[in-house]
Amino acid sequence: MRASLLCCCLFWLAGCAVTPATVDMGWEAHRQQVSTLDHWTARGKLAVRSGEEAGTASLDWLQMGHHSHLEISGPLGLQATRIHSDGEQLHISRGEEEARVDLSSPGAVRAYTGWDIPVNALSWWLRGLPSPHSPARQSIDQGLLRTLHQDGWSIRFDSYVESGELRLPQRLELERGDTSARLLIRDWQTDMP
Repeated sequence: MRASLLCCCLFWLAGCAVTPATVDMGWEAHRQQVSTLDHWTARGKLAVRSGEEAGTASLDWLQMGHHSHLEISGPLGLQATRIHSDGEQLHISRGEEEARVDLSSPGAVRAYTGWDIPVNALSWWLRGLPSPHSPARQSIDQGLLRTLHQDGWSIRFDSYVESGELRLPQRLELERGDTSARLLIRDWQTDMP
């Protein structure tokens, strides 16, 4: 009897060892659907802490293909700021000041703005996706991204909201070193041409 039970356990364990890892089909379908979304707007609140500096602001983000247009306003220690990215450079306008920042220069965004925020990756993270431009570790729950570790950042997706047929992040938190940011998206528009 013990020998039979032992054999059954060994066969069961051997079967487990060769069973391929299952792919979360809900996540794969969701990822494919959301990754095709390249025209959208997101409006909400941003809270940033970097070193001793901290503040909150309103955020309007318009994404048109590879072009990102951000408007940040409120008491983040800045005048209203407009940022345009073509994926290679940032054009930053703040009051009478204007600057161009090369995104390939490490620390250039932080040197000019005081924020250590990865603009190119953020357009992916806002949609609840890892950026395809660098390796990532992630955890998925019920077909949605819940945590992401990429480019030294830890991102937690606390809640999602429905926008049309899509489920998109509503609350997310980002952290790397002495910089942390919280985003609350109050309004998603995904039915753009």
